[in-house]
Amino acid sequence: MVKPLVIVAKGDDPYNTTKMALKRFPLPDLKGKRILIKPNAARLASPGEGITTHPSVVSATIDCLRENGAKDIVIGEGCIFGVDARDAFRMTGMEEISEKKNVKLIDMDRFGPAERAIPNGKLLKKVKVSSMLKDFDWIVSIPVMKTHMHTRVSLSIKNMKGLLWRREKAKLHHLRSNKKITRGYKELDFGIAEMAAVLMPDLAVIDGTVGMEGMGPAYGKPKKMGIVLVSDSPVSADAVASRLMGFAPEEIPYLQLSAEKGLGEIQLQNISVEPQDYLKWEDPFDLPPSKFSIPFPDVVVYDEGSCSACLSTLLLFLQKYHQQLDDYRLADKKVHIGIGKYLDSCPEGTILIGNCTSNIKNRGIFIKGCPPISSEIMRTLVLIKERG
Repeated sequence: MVKPLVIVAKGDDPYNTTKMALKRFPLPDLKGKRILIKPNAARLASPGEGITTHPSVVSATIDCLRENGAKDIVIGEGCIFGVDARDAFRMTGMEEISEKKNVKLIDMDRFGPAERAIPNGKLLKKVKVSSMLKDFDWIVSIPVMKTHMHTRVSLSIKNMKGLLWRREKAKLHHLRSNKKITRGYKELDFGIAEMAAVLMPDLAVIDGTVGMEGMGPAYGKPKKMGIVLVSDSPVSADAVASRLMGFAPEEIPYLQLSAEKGLGEIQLQNISVEPQDYLKWEDPFDLPPSKFSIPFPDVVVYDEGSCSACLSTLLLFLQKYHQQLDDYRLADKKVHIGIGKYLDSCPEGTILIGNCTSNIKNRGIFIKGCPPISSEIMRTLVLIKERG
């Protein structure tokens, strides 16, 4: 049995390091293929922050694909709720790369949905994806090497979640099931593994030039690694990347579940990695915190089962409007905020953010949305205050 191949390259320059890795990998003849490059460009972040894919990694990938016969290449992404794709593409550097390389750049959420049935799905029977996906026959996933507050790591498989259609991205965070089905795994991890059965990229190019550790995917610390991984077995690429981050692949639930489904190999002894001494580049990442913490000692957060989108919204809201919340303090002189699908109790007067808290909305100030954008939270609070 042929072992899956994963190439690891290290260097100081993102473009050259990516080219080095791709040159060492036996890419197929891509003549006649319509190729979608899926970076992580769904947030408002600048290159080098460890939040979004470095544009030079995308640039080098385009050049190497063209050298292997590719003519029709598109960069596509679906942004998180509340982020304007044009702003994200501009800020992340994807717009500049698309212009320089004469490659079309598209917002995948601008198109209608298409359903994909999940074979033998237990938690998910089907998912909605962007209907544009039918126009491509080869997909390249280019994620950032990051820790993640809910899935421990975020790599090439999880990056494909951005191709789910609009609110379908949030659906994976709202799944509920009994333990008989999930066997004790988080529903999100289980859902990602089932999603992977119908959204598996053909090539993974993992951007570890500057990763993110701690409270990823957006509020951790940048971590310079200077590495890029390439493989046509994305599950194996994620396994090797996890090991370089200091995690055993079996400790990553969605990788373990993907392997069980036969979607790829995660046992390192069954993967061919070049160079063989790649572990000399291992540099353990700080774990995501076991409990969500914020740098505002006068704010109390009740978090029971929130998704990363809601947590990101909350942090953005506090960063922007913290100084305007004096009118919403409770008897202890603190601002109380509740989030998450499992939240079932909180003090009266708590600010309840997002549709998931609607079951206890009578206990506080309920702000609808999935999630609401930070400016809408503040606007709603002001309107409620004015009404008395």
